[in-house]
Amino acid sequence: MRSNALVYIISIIAAMTIGWTVFNPSFSGSIEYLIMLVFFLMIAWIILVAFVPDHRERGYLISLFLVAIGLRMLVSLLVHALVTPGYFAPDEVGTLWWGKLIAESWSGTYYVSVKLRGIYYIAAAVFYLFGYKPNILFLLVNFLGAMTVLNTYFITKRLFNEQSARYGAMVVTILPSLILWSSMPLKDIYSQFFITSIIHLTLRVKERLRINNILLIIGLIALIGFVRGYLILIVLMAVAAAFIPVRKETFIRNAIVIAIFAMSFALFFSSFAAKSIPKYGDKSEGVLQTLQQTRSGFYTGGSKMLGHINIANPVNALLYSPLLLTVFFLAPFPWDISGSILHNLATAESLVWYFFFYYAIKGIIRSLKEGKFDVMPVLVMIGMLSIAYGFAISNIGAAYRFRAQVSPLLLVFSGYGLYLRKQKYKKKYALPAEPKVPPSSPSP
Repeated sequence: MRSNALVYIISIIAAMTIGWTVFNPSFSGSIEYLIMLVFFLMIAWIILVAFVPDHRERGYLISLFLVAIGLRMLVSLLVHALVTPGYFAPDEVGTLWWGKLIAESWSGTYYVSVKLRGIYYIAAAVFYLFGYKPNILFLLVNFLGAMTVLNTYFITKRLFNEQSARYGAMVVTILPSLILWSSMPLKDIYSQFFITSIIHLTLRVKERLRINNILLIIGLIALIGFVRGYLILIVLMAVAAAFIPVRKETFIRNAIVIAIFAMSFALFFSSFAAKSIPKYGDKSEGVLQTLQQTRSGFYTGGSKMLGHINIANPVNALLYSPLLLTVFFLAPFPWDISGSILHNLATAESLVWYFFFYYAIKGIIRSLKEGKFDVMPVLVMIGMLSIAYGFAISNIGAAYRFRAQVSPLLLVFSGYGLYLRKQKYKKKYALPAEPKVPPSSPSP
């Protein structure tokens, strides 16, 4: 009864937040915004009805979804009202600007001669349908951020249990960086949503083969290629890893082979990604040379870090890989306080992130010890993305932002680690069971 009351209170607070955001004249105040919000809520309801038959669990997820989308709508409103566009991410301005121009070109009022792709066309489609109303585009990414929360829940529950899923999904709901990057029209939230959706559907296909799930995976892979083309390769590898038979007896040998293969593939993957960015890559260069060129391109601004490391040499790349991965997973560090407000805000969140990262590592180790090898597609996705971005990025701000693509998957294991912690303390502090009294013999 108490948990139901809490669910109702959370739902009411989230609904009030959503309502205030919808009717705030400085941000939205348009009937189209309200119509699209109702449309997205209906989509979420249909998905929950299809995937969650249990009424109690569905009620919890509805409340969680309302909280997630409400927080993201609120942050979108605050970012729009309090800071200039591009304050947190300079490419936000480019997305809005090019989306507007492409929409005008479709209407015949402007001609765009530059070849563009990806999220610019998503923004253009929104502006073409509704006019130049960025708030509706913000609502779209808010919805995708809230759906990422549900995907995290579904993945964690399928791999572990419902309690672990609640822990992991709740952290994805409230972690400030995940809220921030899903409050602006950036590539990151599309990548998050597509990656978690593909992993969820892959686990469903492995459990039971269905054509509709396979078609959805193919469609999502095509969409992720549309947004970030180089991710197609790594997503395909993660999907394939789900169907590689792994036995506990041969796990150490297989893990070493997979780790070597993942590192090699990730290096080639990040080199391919770098070559798709003319500013940073030269197609005539080798893999490590291209990555070094990319690192040099990222080594700008007040958040630049580890610029002295030259990974063009294979020996250096191998020796410095632990340090580069540490920076990718844990930067910015508490001792790295600077005069930048953004940097210090990210540093404050890092103190909380370390707690969940610790339990993610515990969850990974425990799941492998227990022989839960269904986690392999999640681990392959985390490993290859982390290696690729860790080698290619030499800027703390960029690492903090790109890590958001890996964070929901890491928090899957954090949920399991927190669940194990709770079970340990329940067992430690449980009251001893009362001794059984043998039944007395009947009197003669």
